[in-house]
Amino acid sequence: MPGTADVRSDRHPLTADGSVELAVVSRSGFDESRHVGAGVVVDADGRMVDVVGDAAASVWTRSTLKPFQAIAVRRTGARFEGAQLVLSTASHAGTPAHQEVAAAMLAAWGHDEDTLGCPPDFPFDGATARRMTAPRRLAMNCSGKHAAMLASCALNGWDRSTYLAVDHPLQRVVVDTVEDLTCESVDVVGVDGCGAPVVPLTLHGLARGIATVVGPTDADGRALTTAVLAEPWAIDGPGRANTLTIERLGVLAKLGAEGVMVMGVPGSGAVAVKVLDGSQRAGTLAALTLLARSGMVDPDDARAVIAASVPSVLGGGQRVGGVRPGRGLVA
Repeated sequence: MPGTADVRSDRHPLTADGSVELAVVSRSGFDESRHVGAGVVVDADGRMVDVVGDAAASVWTRSTLKPFQAIAVRRTGARFEGAQLVLSTASHAGTPAHQEVAAAMLAAWGHDEDTLGCPPDFPFDGATARRMTAPRRLAMNCSGKHAAMLASCALNGWDRSTYLAVDHPLQRVVVDTVEDLTCESVDVVGVDGCGAPVVPLTLHGLARGIATVVGPTDADGRALTTAVLAEPWAIDGPGRANTLTIERLGVLAKLGAEGVMVMGVPGSGAVAVKVLDGSQRAGTLAALTLLARSGMVDPDDARAVIAASVPSVLGGGQRVGGVRPGRGLVA
C-alpha cells in the first residue's frame, strides 16, 4: 500500500457541517450533551469501507502521529525493542515504570533527562502525580518519543539541540515516512504540545496509514505492532482506555489530543476518528462502534470495552448516567 503521496489541493479542516452525532451524554435519564465529529474505516488495503461525516476533512494528528514517528526513528537505524519500542509511540501515564523505561532509553545513548526537548509536566497517573513536588520531563507523556528521537540523533551524528526543528534531518525522515505510509502529502507543519512537529492529515489518509502500520508490508510497523500487543501497559497505563482496548481486543489503539483516535486491527484494517469539540470522552466509543459495525471486532466485546473505559456520569459520587453512541453511529 505505501507509494506515491496524494498531493492535497483542497485541504480543509473538519467543520460542524461536516460532522455527525457520535455520542450522547445522559444524566438521570435526560440527555445533557452531544459530541459530533467524523470517522473513517478502511480495509487492510486502505480502501474506505465505512464513513461518517467528512472523510476528506483534515485534522491535526496530534499523538496519533506517534506510530509514524516511531517507525521513522527505526528507519534511521535506532531500533528499540519491547517496552522501550512501545514507549517511543506512547502517550504514557507517567507511572514510575514508564519513567524508568524512558530513563533507560536515554541512558543507552548517553543522554539524561535534561536532554529531553519536551516540557516538564505532571503525569496523567494521579497517584504518581500526588507524590511529585514538581513537574519533570520524564513524567511528560511524550518522553519516550523524545528519548527515541534523541537516540536517532546520536546514532546518525545529527545535532541533538535542534532535533525538534522542522528542517532537522530526523524530522525530514518523519515527513517522508508519513507520506510513504499514508500515501498523502505533508503540506502543512505545526507544533505539537510537546514541542515536536505535527502535521494534519485527512481522516482517510490517517486511517490508511494506521492500516499499513498493523499490516504485513512494513517490517518496522510489524515490529511496533507486535511490541504494543505484547506490552500494552506501556502505551497508556494500567486501566486506561488505550491499554484496555489493546489487552481485550488485540488491536493497536492510539489516542491523540483534541479528540483524535486511531485503532488498527491486524489483518483487517483501521479506523480514524475526530471529535470536533476536542473531547476525549467519545473517541474510544466512536472508534470501537465503527469497527464493530464494519465487522472488524466483535460487537459484544467492543461494548464491554466501552463500558469499562468510557467515564461514567456521576452525581454525588454515584453513577447517574452514561455515554451512548449517537445517531451518526447507529443510523
